[in-house]
Amino acid sequence: MHPSGVQFGLSRGLLQLRGEEVLLSDQLLEAISLEAQLHLHLGRPPIQGNVLVDITVRAAQNALGNDQGARRQEIVPFFVGLNRTMYYTLCRVAERAGLAHKEPRRLITDPGFWNEFCNRAVDVKIKPGKSIAKLQKSLFKVCHEIVKKRYAQHDPDNARHADLITLFMFNFWNATGLLPMTQAVVILGANL
Repeated sequence: MHPSGVQFGLSRGLLQLRGEEVLLSDQLLEAISLEAQLHLHLGRPPIQGNVLVDITVRAAQNALGNDQGARRQEIVPFFVGLNRTMYYTLCRVAERAGLAHKEPRRLITDPGFWNEFCNRAVDVKIKPGKSIAKLQKSLFKVCHEIVKKRYAQHDPDNARHADLITLFMFNFWNATGLLPMTQAVVILGANL
């Protein structure tokens, strides 16, 4: 994020520094987590556009309210860099639960987590002609159960973020092609 965006976010309590990293503030993370819980409670699809970016932008806008003291030169860099800052923050939250490991240029899903998901995914029963959306919902449920279990084991103090991080990991897998590959394996297995 551009330094003026960082300064803006820090001064408004939207960002925090952890060493050299710029991350979302704990308050903004809590707001995003609550929005993710609501998203799932309302039965909305786990993959719906850029759901996490939308949630994050909305939470930041709500936190700012009618802040009239901001200049365009500060707001624009903040919102331009918000997506990447959200990504780094959620990577760190997923790391603490033992779900993934953040390397400098990529996020790597924990092999044990991925293996458990894949092993349980092939057991998902689907009827011929079942829509991809219904299959995704079934696979999301499997992922969600595993994430909640991992939180209970590795990071119980942050278990309230299980919904958010399940959405994060599931959308990450979709973006990287892992989820479509898993869906194909499930569909292929159902047709054998």
